[in-house]
Amino acid sequence: MSSQGGSSVTLNLEIGRRSTDLVLRATGAVDEHFSLQMGLDTLWPPAPPGHGPSAWAIEHAIQVVEDQIATMHHRVPVGAQLRMPGSAVALLRREGTIPVPNHEAISLAMVEQWYQALAARAEGAPSARGTGFDEPSGDALMLILRELMHHLGFDALHIEDEPAGATGGTGVTKTSSA
Repeated sequence: MSSQGGSSVTLNLEIGRRSTDLVLRATGAVDEHFSLQMGLDTLWPPAPPGHGPSAWAIEHAIQVVEDQIATMHHRVPVGAQLRMPGSAVALLRREGTIPVPNHEAISLAMVEQWYQALAARAEGAPSARGTGFDEPSGDALMLILRELMHHLGFDALHIEDEPAGATGGTGVTKTSSA
């Protein structure tokens, strides 16, 4: 497994409809598996087409995600790389286009921009019209990514062609112990 900055620790992420699976992989160590009871369809009730979740639903979802990842904070070392399969990025399409092509990192700053647009839509801000993803579950994916990256200290997510856990590719490094 090649890595950026010499890191030999990766956190491979797969977000499903009802659960989220993560594998912490370190060279020379046994893989550590986490299965979190949250997914794309579990964070809030389905919204009508063209609408996102309410502000209350977003706040509740944040708490759910934070509660699920609370025990992982001290398990993921500084310098770890966060990875996700490229196929998962399809949920982040906006008007048919993925704002971040495969093989590039999605920065925490970009995820925060997407979150601010979601929050503004939830509040009914006119300036937020048209900022949603084509797939309603794109909002849930973005919120899970935001909370994982923020609370586990990742400044970016590396998108890879192969499924999470496969060898090869480069990663994005965790830069803080936040």
